Amino acid sequence: MSTEQRIGRRPLDGVQVVEVGVWHAGPGAGAILADLGAEVVKVEALAGEPERYQGNFGNFDNFTPDIDDWTPLYELSNRNKRGMCLDIATPEGQEILAELVAGADVFLSNLREPSKNKLAIDYASIRSLNEQIIYLNVSGFGPAGPMAEAGGFDPLGQALSGMLYLSGKDQEPRLPQRIILDQLTAISAAFAAVTALHCRERDGIGQEVHVSLYGSAIWLTHMNLLSASISGVELDNNWVRTTQPPLRTTYQCGDGEWIMGTNHPEVKFWTQFCEAIDRRDLLEMPRFATRELRIKNNTALFEIVDAELLRRPRDEWLRIFEAHGLLFTPVKHTIDVLDDEQALANGYIVDMEHRDLGSLRVPGFPVHFSEYGAGRFDPAPRLGEHTDEILAELGRSPDEVARLRSNKVVK
Repeated sequence: MSTEQRIGRRPLDGVQVVEVGVWHAGPGAGAILADLGAEVVKVEALAGEPERYQGNFGNFDNFTPDIDDWTPLYELSNRNKRGMCLDIATPEGQEILAELVAGADVFLSNLREPSKNKLAIDYASIRSLNEQIIYLNVSGFGPAGPMAEAGGFDPLGQALSGMLYLSGKDQEPRLPQRIILDQLTAISAAFAAVTALHCRERDGIGQEVHVSLYGSAIWLTHMNLLSASISGVELDNNWVRTTQPPLRTTYQCGDGEWIMGTNHPEVKFWTQFCEAIDRRDLLEMPRFATRELRIKNNTALFEIVDAELLRRPRDEWLRIFEAHGLLFTPVKHTIDVLDDEQALANGYIVDMEHRDLGSLRVPGFPVHFSEYGAGRFDPAPRLGEHTDEILAELGRSPDEVARLRSNKVVK
């Protein structure tokens, strides 16, 4: 097989996934597996899952164009999947789901355990249909402990893991990101599924793997928790730019835009920085002679440096700092990332044609494989879009499909 032919293939070609999930942390994992080539069938209730209809959360305006049963958040969670509407609480719905599971490699669900038991989609029930299945279980807070059966959402994980506390002390805690832990949990779950598939390939054993929002949040904040464990004291949650080392902070430039610098060890780059801002005289001032003295005299130092940075626009400063071997980047506006040269050159941002929205730029798959392609750009399925197609693949005749629809087993 030539390299060109191999790149036309995807790493998870041939892997079959059945998903019964809602919101993003679980279904987002299915979308990632689909990015890698897996065939994902999303099984929804006849009315569709909540993400189709609830696009606004507080001041997070997840706008909805004039499309029924769709939001951008639903698109994020369900790209590249085939979708069917199936009432799995009915006997015939259970039968159809059993046929799907029998031919699957992975079963994915993030429903709460009582709901899984009621619908007979818990691990024991699914394994009885397919002993080799990888059962990917995504929860809010893990399979044990007092919160095992509690529902979880992204902000709750940020609060419980300490992330929200570290967002600031002098004002009320604020969410550092939107959909950040949901996406991390989806990544963790996809990683877990691929690992379990490898184990099955090696040892011939199917298994349940469990990933939670809370566990993923703790994993993300590993360094914070390690530091607290070693020191035995609380981390400082009062980040202010002018309390940071001058080579590891943000500055506003003359055009109102901001830059971020991260240059360490600072002692190595202090001279270059002073030369770059045309203030070699700072090198001769005793109160700024060492890193410790610069931090002690930060207020005075920042008054000087801030004034210098306001003399030139952002892009001019970035060129000057680059010429002096210093690491500074622009603080990008979100929309500017879509046109970023570096992101486009690496396929981190890609162009796609969406059947409803037209030309878009969206995040591409962040991993490059030398021998395979990754990243797909099929839109999320409309409500029940592939129901008839999937039922036909299971051997159902058009008359049987019509009967199932009239009996409200499928939609």
